[in-house]
Amino acid sequence: MVRVVMETGEVITSEPYFRTRNEPILAATDVEEVYDNAVDRIKELIANYQRQGSGWRFKNVVKLDIHTTENEPIRGGTYIPLPPKLKNKKAIINLKNEDDQCFKWCVTRALNYQDGQKKSVQNN
Repeated sequence: MVRVVMETGEVITSEPYFRTRNEPILAATDVEEVYDNAVDRIKELIANYQRQGSGWRFKNVVKLDIHTTENEPIRGGTYIPLPPKLKNKKAIINLKNEDDQCFKWCVTRALNYQDGQKKSVQNN
């Protein structure tokens, strides 16, 4: 961004940073729409910056970065140990099992739990 101070003729430059939010890109995501939304957001940020002080003009793009990250979501059947603070509350069912039926085992245990009963599935 550049602006000229009218009284002195001094040229002031600024290199503001304009960022957009991260957006998840899935198989069904329209990448062009995500790109268009990001461009529109950056244009809006530039316009807001220009309104902050009179005379700011867009000169050029100094740097443009597009960051991507591979996302591997946790799938059903994955056992995650509870942090000690939650585990010690004894209020959360977090069963270890040998199949991918975690939800079924948790509901079954919650509906049929009897204090002191022999556990058929190892508890954490």
